[in-house]
Amino acid sequence: MPTFLTIETIEERVQKGETLIIILDKVYNLTKWGKHHPGGELVLKHLNGKDASDATLAFHPDWVWEKKMPYFCIGELHPKDRQVPKVSQDYRALNEELKKQGLFKTDYFYFARELIKFVFLWVGAFYLCVYRPEYWFWSATMLGTLWHQAAFFAHDAAHSGITHVSHIDQTFGIGLISLFGGLSLGWWKRNHNVHHIVTNEPENDPDIQHLPFFAVSPRFVENLYSSYYKTTLEFDGVAKYFVPLQHYTFYILLAFGRFNLYVNSWAYIFAKDYVVEHRKMQIVFMAGFWVWMSYMLSFLPSAGTIFLYVLWSHVLTTFLHVQITLSHFGMDTNVVDDETFAEKALRTTMDVDCPRYMDWFHGGLQFQIEHHLYPRLPRHNLRRAQPLVKDFAKKNNLPFHHYEFIKGNRYVLGVLEDVANQISVLVAPKTSHIKSE
Repeated sequence: MPTFLTIETIEERVQKGETLIIILDKVYNLTKWGKHHPGGELVLKHLNGKDASDATLAFHPDWVWEKKMPYFCIGELHPKDRQVPKVSQDYRALNEELKKQGLFKTDYFYFARELIKFVFLWVGAFYLCVYRPEYWFWSATMLGTLWHQAAFFAHDAAHSGITHVSHIDQTFGIGLISLFGGLSLGWWKRNHNVHHIVTNEPENDPDIQHLPFFAVSPRFVENLYSSYYKTTLEFDGVAKYFVPLQHYTFYILLAFGRFNLYVNSWAYIFAKDYVVEHRKMQIVFMAGFWVWMSYMLSFLPSAGTIFLYVLWSHVLTTFLHVQITLSHFGMDTNVVDDETFAEKALRTTMDVDCPRYMDWFHGGLQFQIEHHLYPRLPRHNLRRAQPLVKDFAKKNNLPFHHYEFIKGNRYVLGVLEDVANQISVLVAPKTSHIKSE
C-alpha cells in the first residue's frame, strides 16, 4: 500500500525546510542530496513543492529515472490532487515522438568534425603567433573564432547533449572551454540550469541580471533581491546613468563581455557555499590556458601588439554574446503562476530564422525554443525538431516567436529602448507643480 501525500502535507513539510519534488504523481525527498544535484541545488529550490515532471523529463535521460530516482521516492501524490494539464500531456507526447524519430540520437561524426575544426583553429592561431608574428591579426582572428565556436560545443556538453553521459560530456566540455578558453564550464552550467527553470524572471534568472549596465524590465528599479547571487541588485547611481543609454551601449558592452566571464569563472571555482564539481580539473585547465596564452603572446614584438591581439580576439566574441542575449532580452519578463514548463519556454524565448548554411555560425542558438523545451536534443537535430514544436505550439494556442537575425536585433534594441524610457521616467527627480505663495 503506497504512502499518499496531499498537496497540503507537502506544503507544510516544505515550510519546515524539506525539499520535496513531485514527478509523475510520485513525491521525492531531495533534502539531504540537494547540494549534490548535478544541475545545482538552486534548481531544486525553485521547484520545491511543485510538480517538476516536465522539467525532469527535459533534463534527465531514462537511466536516471530508472536507477537513481527510486532511492528518493517517499510516496505518491494523493489521487485527489492529481491533474495533468493538456499542454503537459502534449509536451510529453511530443517527447515520445522525438524519440520515435531518433532525434535524441547523436551523430558522432558531426561532433568529430567540430573537434577537427577546433584543432585547426588553435594550431593555426598558435603557429602564426609564434612563428609568423607579423600575421598576428589572423592569429587573433582564428583564436576569437575558436572561442566563438567552442562555446557551442561546451553548451552541448553541459547539457549532456553529445554522449548523454554527464561525466563524459563534462570532461569534454571542461577540456575544451577551460583549457582552450580559460572559462569554467561548471560556472556556466550552474548559471544556465537555473536560467532554464526560471527563464526571464527578474528576481531569479541570472541571465537577465546585468545591472548596472542593462535592465530588460522596469522592475529592476525596485532594488530586487537576486535569489541566484543572494544579494540585492541595487539600482544605484551607476545604473541610473547606464540603463537609460542601454540601447546605445548594448553592442559596445557586449564586446567586452568575455573579460567578465573570466572573473565569474574564477569566483565560482573558489566559492565555498555550494559544491563545485570537478574543481581541481577546472583549476588546472583554466590555469593551463593562461600558461599557453602567455607563452604564445610573448612572441609578439611589442606590448602594443599584445594589447591589440588580446583586444581583437576578445571583441570577435561579441557575436556570441549577441546570440546568447538575442533569444530572451526582448521577451516577456512577467512571472506567471501555475505555468507549465512548456508554456514558460514558449512565452520567454524566441528562435532566429536563418538558412541551413548559416547553422555553423549560430551553433544551435538559433533554435532556442526547441532547446529550452528539450535541452538534451543534439544540436544537429534541432532544425528537424522545429516543425514539430511549431505544430505543438499551434495546437495549444501558444506563441512561437521567431525573427530573422537582423530583425531580431532590432526587436531587442526596441525593447531595451522602451525599458530605458520607462526607467528614465521612474527615476527622474519629482518636481512639485504647487506654486509657493
